[in-house]
Amino acid sequence: MRFSISISISMLFSMSSFAAYECSVSMTRILIYKSGAVNVLHTGRGDYTYICNLKEERDGVSIVTCAMWTSMLQSIKKENAQATFYYSGEGSCSTLPIYGSSPAPVYIGQI
Repeated sequence: MRFSISISISMLFSMSSFAAYECSVSMTRILIYKSGAVNVLHTGRGDYTYICNLKEERDGVSIVTCAMWTSMLQSIKKENAQATFYYSGEGSCSTLPIYGSSPAPVYIGQI
């Protein structure tokens, strides 16, 4: 009985320590490098973040997903709409690591 209570309590604490954050932003620039890297500049960070690669999987983001994200972001920028980037872990949009140190988003959407 004590063992099951201990497991339940430890699961509760481990689940509550999971953090995530979301950035709702306007797109400023989208850069696609010959290496396939896709970097974006948005109002949430003010510097370029690396979201995915069109030539190889990066941090679990497939080439197909990257192509779809890139197309969607270009459309969002053209329409002057808002994009949302969702990240797992602790952090904030303003402190998001830049360039190659950027984590891959869990998802990207249009607001």
